[in-house]
Amino acid sequence: MVFSVVEISKQTRRTKSTQILAYADDVAIMSRSEYALKDTSFNIGKKARRGLLVHENKTKYMQVARAVLNDEHLCYGKHKLEHIKEFSYLGSQMNQTNSISSEIQARILSGNRCYYAYGKLMKSRALNRSSKFKIYKSLIRPVVTYGCEAWTLTSRDEQKLRMSPEY
Repeated sequence: MVFSVVEISKQTRRTKSTQILAYADDVAIMSRSEYALKDTSFNIGKKARRGLLVHENKTKYMQVARAVLNDEHLCYGKHKLEHIKEFSYLGSQMNQTNSISSEIQARILSGNRCYYAYGKLMKSRALNRSSKFKIYKSLIRPVVTYGCEAWTLTSRDEQKLRMSPEY
């Protein structure tokens, strides 16, 4: 997917109400108002080269606020987008309350799955403790800590991360 980011970036710098995150065919548009969101979505579609299509069954919208104001479908042009409460973007969980706890819980579950995938190695008597620790540090811990640089932890979240089942 290729589209003219230059013109959209000029608009973003001027109003600072809309930001566009794009990686390959995943695009996330963040906006402070419903009008700006519709306008930016329309402009991307209009300025994009051939081949960029909006699939209504794949395209959703989420409102991030302390109190959700609108739980209805978002309509712009001929498109009608479904409202969702959380989604995964590039492997990270996003939710409408902007809480990181669900992301941490998902990361811990992924780490547990990874640990149990290597369970035979971790319980093997053929490997010494040092080798098992290297497996943990190189294969399991990165799964849990992916994206942790952007986390704002509460003491409860820290406690969850400190509790490790068997490793």
